[in-house]
Amino acid sequence: MNLEKYRTLFVDEAGDHLQEMGRALAALSAGDEPVESAIDTLFRMAHSIKGMAASLGYDAVSSLAHRLEDWMEPLRAGADFDRSQLDLLAEAIAALEEMVACVEEGGAPPAAREDLLVRLAQKREDATATPAGLKKKLPRPRRRRSLVRFAFARRRSTASWPR
Repeated sequence: MNLEKYRTLFVDEAGDHLQEMGRALAALSAGDEPVESAIDTLFRMAHSIKGMAASLGYDAVSSLAHRLEDWMEPLRAGADFDRSQLDLLAEAIAALEEMVACVEEGGAPPAAREDLLVRLAQKREDATATPAGLKKKLPRPRRRRSLVRFAFARRRSTASWPR
């Protein structure tokens, strides 16, 4: 199998996705685009890069894109976006760009950025932590049917069977 063809395809596609991520990041920092729209664009591009990298064995790229996705998940669910998060987001995008450039130059898998992975995981835990005064919302219990209603419904459904 010719991996060179797939490597150049990965580099081209990832470059396009990273360019779109840079555009969304710039719009987010300037306030030109709603936060939800920019985060959704960033999430989709990271998801695409993750899938392409994983299929070609670039595990470091895939794990960073995956961690970036996980980090953005609370933001997509409506968590508040703080402007201080822009620096971490810009650093993650720059690291992805460096990794793709490393693949383009030598074709070898790039080195993992463990420090960035840890910081993204830590920021995600901080964003999803529940405040001390609030309790975690429990699922509502399902309402059970009474046995009488169940028997009546069964009798009614079987009464119309042909005999």
